[in-house]
Amino acid sequence: MLDRNFIGYEFEPSEVTIQSYQITQFANAIRDTNPIYYDLNEAKAQGFEDIPVPPTFFARMSYSGEKNFYATLGIDFKKLLDGGKEYNYYSQCVAGDTLVYQTKVENIVEKEGKRGKMDIISVVTQGKNKDTNVKVFDATITLIVFH
Repeated sequence: MLDRNFIGYEFEPSEVTIQSYQITQFANAIRDTNPIYYDLNEAKAQGFEDIPVPPTFFARMSYSGEKNFYATLGIDFKKLLDGGKEYNYYSQCVAGDTLVYQTKVENIVEKEGKRGKMDIISVVTQGKNKDTNVKVFDATITLIVFH
């Protein structure tokens, strides 16, 4: 059973400057051949200031602050199940942008299921452009931890 005192807990903010090679590597890894992720001239021709970030790129920014999110909350990996992720996008991010993102534990609820008792944890990570303070994304993650 997870400590309910973590409800409302905010991890330290993290910061990352997006590099064009990271975008290109990511697009290649997900097999996205859109030239805007590989060629600055093509990106500019499509109206972007620089090489744009694909939406799913933010999955790597799911948790901020603590080096080990799971250990901080006391989550045993052997009892962990991914309950899903949901992303909301608000503004475009391009190579060279610096993002500040922070994770907050929204809720921890205990439920009973076929496998017994479990905790359902909801965490939200919000990302903003450091220079403009404009919101870029929200990532809502649900984790299930069996007792």
